[in-house]
Amino acid sequence: MKKILLSVATLTLASGAVAFGDTAKASRSNIPDARVSAMQDTSQTPQDLKTFTGTIAKSGQQFVLREESSKSLFQLDDQQSAEKFAGKRVRVIGVLDDSNNTIRVQSIEEANA
Repeated sequence: MKKILLSVATLTLASGAVAFGDTAKASRSNIPDARVSAMQDTSQTPQDLKTFTGTIAKSGQQFVLREESSKSLFQLDDQQSAEKFAGKRVRVIGVLDDSNNTIRVQSIEEANA
């Protein structure tokens, strides 16, 4: 009789462990993969990119973009690239940070006349 009770108890414990293991696997599958999240975040970046056309000018110690269409001045976060185009008409591709009127520059290239 003791052997039967011991066998039943062992089977009960074993089936509980298997069920718990399946539950743990199921809950892990609901956790998003960090790589997938990172890809989703970067896929939104192109929507934020804008193209600005204007002239690179010096304002104090900083190079800025004097945009043609709005006659606005924008700070540029890449001063080294901007310096290469000082006084030239350019096309800047980047993300505008409205809080400080700065373009996070992705690229600067000379614009066609």
